[in-house]
Parts: sequence; C-alpha cells; structure tokens
Amino acid sequence: MKMIFVTFVLSLTAITLLSFNQTFDLKASVQRGKTVYETNCMSCHMAEGTGLEGAFPPLAKSKNLADKNRLIKVILQGMKGPVKVNGVEYDSQMAPVSLTDKEVSDVLNYIRNSWGNKYPAVLPKDIQPGLKAPSKGYQKF
Repeated sequence: MKMIFVTFVLSLTAITLLSFNQTFDLKASVQRGKTVYETNCMSCHMAEGTGLEGAFPPLAKSKNLADKNRLIKVILQGMKGPVKVNGVEYDSQMAPVSLTDKEVSDVLNYIRNSWGNKYPAVLPKDIQPGLKAPSKGYQKF
C-alpha cells in the first residue's frame, strides 16, 4: 500500500512539473510561420512584407498588426472594405485562407515579428477565442 502511495505521489509530481514546463517557443513559431507566409501571403504582401501600394497593404513596420483578434479574423474569414495602413488608403478584398490554429499562430508570429515589427506571441489557443472577440473596423469578406 505504501509503495502504491509513493508511486502515485511521484507520478502526480512529474505530471505537475511537466505541465508547468511547457513554454511557447516564439523563435520556432516564427520559423514555421515564414513557410506559411511564403505559401499563402507572399504573392500579395511581397517577400519583405512591403505589399503593393494601392493594391495590397504592407505588413512591414505596420501599426495595424496590434489587434491580434482582428488579424485572426482577416486570415480565417477574409476582409473587404477600406483600411488605412502607414498613411495610405487601401480598398480591396482579401479572401479567407484555410489554415489550422497552429498555422495561423505561426504566420501571425512571423508577420508580427519581422520587417521592423515587434509584437507579443499569438498562441494556437488564442485563435478560436480570437474569432469570437470583437474587433474594431473589421469587415468580413
């Protein structure tokens, strides 16, 4: 009986320690996100995130990347209507992209931490709640 109790306590301690030791690796997420970006976003927003003035807004050095919930919706639900980025007005559409929560997290971490941008990490667990959260100025595709 004593052996069973000791085994139980040791197992519980190990599980507890493992659950606290799961940190998010932003650097690895950014690396994975680069691949997602190159596959799904680069053709419009360009390799260096500069976009195409008048057609596709830039992502580089953009203050429009602060609202992670808005970005989650833009990626997964698309977007239409006017948006002002770095002082330039854009009025086009972006079709939704079909990605997993992990891929959305990775691509957002890449975009939000490249080309002069520096924002906190977006975790995969943030994606579904982000779809339900209110976002200022968002117009679904």
